[in-house]
Amino acid sequence: MAHALTPQSHLDVRAIDRAAGVLLGAAVGDALGVPYEFQPRLREDQQPQMIGGGLGPYEPGEYSDDTQMQVCIAQVAATGADLRTAESLDVIAANFHRWLSDGATDVGSQTRSVLDAARRAAGAPGAALIDAARRFTADNDQAAGNGSLMRTGIVALTHLGDPAAMAEAAIAVSALTHPDADCADACVLWCSGIRTAVLHGTFDGVRAGLDLLPAERRGVWARRLDEAEATPPHHFANNGWVVHALQAAWSAITRTAVPELVPAQDSFPAQHLRRALEAAVRAGKDTDTVAAIAGTLLGARWGCSGIPLAWQQAVHGWPGHSGADLIRLAVLTARGGSDDAAGWPSAPRLAAASHSSSFAIPHPHDPGLILGNLALTRGTEPVAVDAVVSLCRVGTGPILPGADVEHVRVWLVDRQGDNANLHFVLDQAAREVLRLRRAGKRVLLHCAAGQSRTPAVAALYSHLATGTDSKTALHDLRGVLTGGWQLHAHPEMHEAVHELTAQDTLGGTSSGSRETAKADREAGQVDPLRVGKLGQLSKVGRLDNVSAEQLLEEPELGGDAEQEREFLKGKGAASRVRGMLLGLALGDTLGAARGKLPAGGPLQAGVNTQLACFTAEGTIRALVRGDHKGICHPPSVVWHAYCRWAALQGIEAERMRRRWAGGSTDKVWPDGWLAQVPVLSERRGSAPATVAALSKGEQGTVERPTTTSRGCHALTRTLPVAVVAAAHGSDQTVRWAREIAALTHGDTAAQSAAAHAAVLVAHCLTSTPELQDPQSGKQSQVRHALTGGIQALRDTDRGLTADEHDRLATALRQADDQPADHGRLARLAPDATAPSALLGGLYAAASFPGRDFGAALRFAAGAPDGDSVACVTGALLGAAHGADALPVDLVSRHELAWVLDTLARDLVAQLAERPGGTEYTPGWDSHWRDRYPGW
Repeated sequence: MAHALTPQSHLDVRAIDRAAGVLLGAAVGDALGVPYEFQPRLREDQQPQMIGGGLGPYEPGEYSDDTQMQVCIAQVAATGADLRTAESLDVIAANFHRWLSDGATDVGSQTRSVLDAARRAAGAPGAALIDAARRFTADNDQAAGNGSLMRTGIVALTHLGDPAAMAEAAIAVSALTHPDADCADACVLWCSGIRTAVLHGTFDGVRAGLDLLPAERRGVWARRLDEAEATPPHHFANNGWVVHALQAAWSAITRTAVPELVPAQDSFPAQHLRRALEAAVRAGKDTDTVAAIAGTLLGARWGCSGIPLAWQQAVHGWPGHSGADLIRLAVLTARGGSDDAAGWPSAPRLAAASHSSSFAIPHPHDPGLILGNLALTRGTEPVAVDAVVSLCRVGTGPILPGADVEHVRVWLVDRQGDNANLHFVLDQAAREVLRLRRAGKRVLLHCAAGQSRTPAVAALYSHLATGTDSKTALHDLRGVLTGGWQLHAHPEMHEAVHELTAQDTLGGTSSGSRETAKADREAGQVDPLRVGKLGQLSKVGRLDNVSAEQLLEEPELGGDAEQEREFLKGKGAASRVRGMLLGLALGDTLGAARGKLPAGGPLQAGVNTQLACFTAEGTIRALVRGDHKGICHPPSVVWHAYCRWAALQGIEAERMRRRWAGGSTDKVWPDGWLAQVPVLSERRGSAPATVAALSKGEQGTVERPTTTSRGCHALTRTLPVAVVAAAHGSDQTVRWAREIAALTHGDTAAQSAAAHAAVLVAHCLTSTPELQDPQSGKQSQVRHALTGGIQALRDTDRGLTADEHDRLATALRQADDQPADHGRLARLAPDATAPSALLGGLYAAASFPGRDFGAALRFAAGAPDGDSVACVTGALLGAAHGADALPVDLVSRHELAWVLDTLARDLVAQLAERPGGTEYTPGWDSHWRDRYPGW
């Protein structure tokens, strides 16, 4: 169907300001809600702050999938394209796939399922996505998630002059993933609200949008809006559902009072945006999505200029966008894809007036504040400042090319009547200058000519910083700005300066004396001394070196309860996993001692055990991440775990902290309970390849290894992954084990050995107890499990070679023909490599199929590299027989027994019960995600 694109309405300056606030408003709401997603609901007296963390974890100010997916749409809308066409929907669909493969920090389960299904389908991307969404909706009773409403705001800007076309576009874009009627209706209503807010500056458009719905559905939505206006946001607790998400956002907006304009009391109508977003976050549950939905409408009503500058400075996210980039996309969309005559908003640099001469004059009350004009930033001479506050349009490029400066952009128009939030913006700008100066930065404050906006903000800064009254400040500024003075031609701005510095009629105290606490609150809940260049920082704590294929192909970790194997439901599951981890640890200790332990005293853990602890903990954290985010690459989460171990060991500790904690001294890192165990910070043996890889700071992959090592630690530290294979099958676990081994060991034989060991241990975990050979009557549980594991490798490991299979089968057969032979063991396991550890451990375990655990470990300890072989032996036998079969005298003396016991129980609990809950369901342990943060 062909569509005629109606020309966009002519937008005045205020409407452009409001359009600029749509995508930015979504992003700041999103970033404000991120830290509290699925956390205990905030009380009314608790103020949300843009502090990062959450499910990402995210940097302070970083937005999540709510805004990321809207950016995918905006990249098309900003070209002026009609979003109703198949061509536009194809590009949006392709953008969604690109986002999922290389930028998604979070993704809803419905969106993930639809995108995965469409990726495997043939045909045009848009049609494939629409078809996958329809099939998902037909097959699921709960297919009305909030995933299309959260990203719909930008669609409203594509048809500002044609509400019917806007409604069609909203429905078409929603149908890419959420074709349910409730989803379509919600998107139409919200787009209608945004359209009216941009054009007329009111919230009336949401109810006006009822006329755009099918007649039979208008009544139910009218009642839903009535309910939202009468009920607090937290009443709509199921806000993963699109209806409750809209109601919670609408409740937060309509039930939050709009402050009166009383400048001397720091009261401005635009503060409604901040207060309503805080109310949206206090709704709880899916806080970032509800606040992002509310943010689009609030940004459309109050404009870019109504968003606190500290939030504008902090907000950033995929694909490397800052607040200024989000403004550019929104303005281009509202303008039908075109720049204005000056090239704004796309031009890298806007030209200064031809008649302007550059100047740089110290502020009369603070020589560290330089007053200038746009021409100064366009000159060839360097400007010796650390920060720039621009009060005019400046282009998309660096404000001072070649200089590393913090740049604050302020939406302030030098024309009477064109600033909807004039007092608020002037106050915000002056407080930003104060923040920068308090941080010790030399600041350039400028506008286009430096003759009206610059002295207005400079006078307010004088008042805040020194208490100087506005009349004196303006007089002194006029005395130094001798090249021109135009503030008198802007009486509205001139008067606003005086009103902002007037005496407070309630208490007789000027607003300047209250700036310290009040500025921090009104500027946006980001500590002004720590905001810095958040938009320019390298990613902290991101899971690097993850390919598109890895992210796209990962299943949702945790799975559905009905898909879990009987292993988890059995009473012995925890005992088996405890036996596996404790057996590994005892083997490590006995092997290092060559089988000869002291008669008394604690038994020391080895480096194999230390690393295995972090593998187990990282696996739990990966499962938590998958449950709460719907997307996870487990080896990358385990890499983070190894980095925590390295930091505890003093290996590149400061660099590790900068990488994962951004250098912040306030953030606890290494985090999680395991980092508090003193033994794990002690040096317990050598792991040269692991240390070398971690020292490089680059995560190795199967395709891009960082070492060439075949060492045994690739296998021994990977063994805990077997528990996931026992719970959910070996197919994916084989790949994860290879990738976890490849993090530090680049030799493919080491990676294969790690994967094969995980499968063998998984078969021991799920083996039938007390199984006996029907002919000999000998106990054969272990041998049966190992035989089954070797056979299973043919199906589960596509990379299995005939030689690898034969070696494993031969080792098992030799254990039956010639068990516990030291010469045979030495030939099977001649060195400290992963293949040797696997073959030696397999042979030793199969040589002692009964419960003579101590004898098996002492035999394995006699191998040339006894600790690695005994680790594998202990893990196999402990997995088969459970913790009860382990020597009590040794377990009770092992210094990490309690740690391993805790990790085992918690790993089983996470797989079977999800104590921390999931994306949309609460858990029974409110502290679980503090113990196991999902990153």
